[in-house]
Amino acid sequence: MQLKINAVAQNGQFITELPSNVWIHKYDYFFMRNQKQGYNLIFNGYMYKKEASFRATVNWICSDGNGKRSTENKCSARAITKFAGGIKLGKNPHNHPPRFTGNCVPAKLMIKDMLLQQY
Repeated sequence: MQLKINAVAQNGQFITELPSNVWIHKYDYFFMRNQKQGYNLIFNGYMYKKEASFRATVNWICSDGNGKRSTENKCSARAITKFAGGIKLGKNPHNHPPRFTGNCVPAKLMIKDMLLQQY
């Protein structure tokens, strides 16, 4: 099992090692409404935007440096979530620090169950 150096906010605490390419079920991940009225994934202090949806999963790419106008410093980190629960981190690590750390956490985060209740 390959390990990545990352941090997961769990009640203000951070865990420094997370596996990649395996399903993780013991940590919550969150969603936040974006400007286009879709949702972004928030996990591990990083924000991901939706790349593709499938029957049972959603593929996400890191939102830092992956906009239309940005050609430099693209982050190649990816994640996959299952509708039934669980997240899998891709093999490529982030090339930048987390966006959300300490007291800089969005107030309007939703857990998976809150998001599914809206549909």
